[in-house]
Amino acid sequence: MHCYVVTGASRGLGLGLARAVAARGGQLVALARHESAELAALGAGLPGYRFVALDLADGARVAEVAEELFGSLAALDWDGAYLVNNAGVVEPVAPAGRCDDAELQRCIAVDLAAAMQLCNAFVRHFEARRGDRRIVNVSSGAGRNPYPGWSAYCAAKAGLDMYSRCVGLEQAARPDGIRIAAIAPGIVDTGMQADIRRHGADDFPLVDRVKAYHADGALSDPDDCGARLLAALHGDRIGFGELLDLRELG
Repeated sequence: MHCYVVTGASRGLGLGLARAVAARGGQLVALARHESAELAALGAGLPGYRFVALDLADGARVAEVAEELFGSLAALDWDGAYLVNNAGVVEPVAPAGRCDDAELQRCIAVDLAAAMQLCNAFVRHFEARRGDRRIVNVSSGAGRNPYPGWSAYCAAKAGLDMYSRCVGLEQAARPDGIRIAAIAPGIVDTGMQADIRRHGADDFPLVDRVKAYHADGALSDPDDCGARLLAALHGDRIGFGELLDLRELG
């Protein structure tokens, strides 16, 4: 049996991933602030499903949940154990100097610090275990290219990329290391995209480009993207710290 821990699983790409896990027949542990009706309905028909309510901005709570969750999972016999750090927030969307400090801290906490905490606990508990063990950190082109108005989001995703590379180097030095990669999924039709489109050009000068992607039907379907991301998780491109783009993986 394969076990998948997916953050931000209640909607968008995370829900698409959850549906892909269900289709594959894996056991799903879903983390999110709230369990959506769609996720609950999916979980009701999925043996071993577990939902964990967690605000990833609460670092102390993340540490507590990660220790209990991965400690209990590592005590079981899995053919494969997988962590997908998918949850993310884009706010604050504004030029530096006009960002709200609380939103800045939340962005870094959710998009970077919580993912690092979960990776840290996963590695600690699964490093000595047998079987296939992999981590995918959902990154973004914004972590590899600067965008005006997205300084917090870009910085968080760039940090997630570098963290993945560092952990990859560490695990590559082990005889049976945990595989890890950061994957940018492309432009997906999620609530985050809708939030971005509500901003004005004063906050985000490229907002008209984002609106055009939506109007032209250029956004990826979350369910399709989730299925492709899960396939990539199990693919041979997941090594030790690769930075990948889902659109280039076929």
